[in-house]
Amino acid sequence: MLLSAGALLLYLTKKLSKNALIPILAILILIDLVGINRRYVNEDSFVSALQVDKPYTPNTADKEILKDTTHYRVLDLSSEGRRAPARAAYFHNSLTGYHAAKLRRYNDVLEFYVMQNNMNVINMLNTKYIIVEDEQGKIFPYNNPEANGSAWFVNTLNAVETANEELLGLDSLNTKNEALISTNLFETYNLKSSYSVDSLATINLINSDPNYLKFNYNNSNDGYVVFSEIYYPEGWKALLDGEEVPFQRVNYLLRGMPVPEGSHTVEFIFKPKVVSNGSQIALASSILLGLWLLGSIVYSIKTS
Repeated sequence: MLLSAGALLLYLTKKLSKNALIPILAILILIDLVGINRRYVNEDSFVSALQVDKPYTPNTADKEILKDTTHYRVLDLSSEGRRAPARAAYFHNSLTGYHAAKLRRYNDVLEFYVMQNNMNVINMLNTKYIIVEDEQGKIFPYNNPEANGSAWFVNTLNAVETANEELLGLDSLNTKNEALISTNLFETYNLKSSYSVDSLATINLINSDPNYLKFNYNNSNDGYVVFSEIYYPEGWKALLDGEEVPFQRVNYLLRGMPVPEGSHTVEFIFKPKVVSNGSQIALASSILLGLWLLGSIVYSIKTS
């Protein structure tokens, strides 16, 4: 502070030029910031990753499941999993997640069906592995061959009037062949009640990131696909061969989309407007700041 005050005093008494004052103040501020920061964050604050204790240790079931590199979810029904649900989420795409706060619709499905061991719904959520425990306390993974997969074609779209009907209708729904959709969405997008599904029709997830999904499909007929991904329209965009297309909420919480015949690519990209707007504001601010600094330098040179 004293050095800064001294530099300002020299400038005010015209014993120090403006061109010299600015770098002196910048250096003093930098020294001050580094000194203050080191009081709170120093070398002792950084710990090697090797020294950090891992919160969970993989058990035999986890190790076996982790050998599978495909896309799936895991339901942990062991006593340890019920006691600490975040444990499974540490190693896998856990069906129950790692936090008590969840999307309301997802929480409804968990309480109504998953916790009641409704296999139709568990399969719909692409649960390929279920961690179970025998009477002796031995934990092992059950490989569920009936999991629906990441996406599938359905034969029938059943329109329902209310969200309650949609939720309760999951109880008896054949999720592999049928899907539920609100009457409003059904009519808005001019959807059909029935679709022909070729026995050789396929759809595969080929790229999966938190903000990006890519599917390739082949079907000889126009069809309707259900994706085992949570419907959340704020920020998510669907693309068919690179062109934006609409998608709908089906089965109370999943995504669905009508698709044309042939071989095509479907992508889901997460680009929320708030992030885009924030980036534009930050860029504009940086440009304005840069112009101001450049103008200040040019002005200082001209006046000196």
